[in-house]
Amino acid sequence: MSDYINFHERSLPFKVVVRTIINISVFLPLKIFIFFWNISLKLIGNSVRVKETNKKTLLVFDDKHEIEIGYKKRFEFYMQNISHRFEHLSYEYMFSLIDFNDEDKIIDCGANIGEIYMTLKYLYSDLNFQYFGFEPNKKDFEILQRNTNNLITRPLALYSEITKKEFFQKGNTADSSFESSMYSKKDIVDCVTVDSIFTNNKNIKLFKLEAEGFEYEVIKGAKRNLKYIEYISADLSFELNNNTKSSFVEVNNYLLKNNFSLVDKNPRLVYLYKNNAL
Repeated sequence: MSDYINFHERSLPFKVVVRTIINISVFLPLKIFIFFWNISLKLIGNSVRVKETNKKTLLVFDDKHEIEIGYKKRFEFYMQNISHRFEHLSYEYMFSLIDFNDEDKIIDCGANIGEIYMTLKYLYSDLNFQYFGFEPNKKDFEILQRNTNNLITRPLALYSEITKKEFFQKGNTADSSFESSMYSKKDIVDCVTVDSIFTNNKNIKLFKLEAEGFEYEVIKGAKRNLKYIEYISADLSFELNNNTKSSFVEVNNYLLKNNFSLVDKNPRLVYLYKNNAL
């Protein structure tokens, strides 16, 4: 596999050139974008290819895997190969520290297009788990349903109460938030709580939590179910107030008071917590 696309550890001029090419390519018409990258990747001996689907989305595939994505900007995550993306996500959410078993329940808050589901299937091809993916963005949710076996049947956001809220999105990426700053599109989404969906559910192995800065609100909506959740892998990076504020302090204090301990964290500010009673 060529290291041409894995440019992050190369010299600064090389990184600038490749980053510029990637950024410019996003503005190409879809068919030209596809042609450009398929030819470029073929020339450097990379097996990754991309094509348009009948849903006007993109199917990225290589010699081992395929995944449907909704935005040209996201294609760069898979340019080295799809397995590399799954391995990176496994590292970010620290899946190697979790002992997964058949019949485990996986709650995915901020599921987007289902990469967490696909990462677990990549790591444990024979694992029989129940997947509950929560994604309020309608376009992303439709892709999520095609990429996974999701037991949640409609677009929903997890929150601290059952309500409807304004939901803001960037037009050409998967970025979204309940906070309006820097986001160009607005929608009204249905919000539910973990406790309203799950009633005394055991075997919740993992609660993957990514809510663009609103992780504390989501956790408060899971109060009754916390005792049944074995691990929480939470992205608590700086997402609020123009990326200057994190929800770490509130989430960390709440989980420590509810019998969780911090197992590990990584440079992206993803934190892994374990239920001390399980």
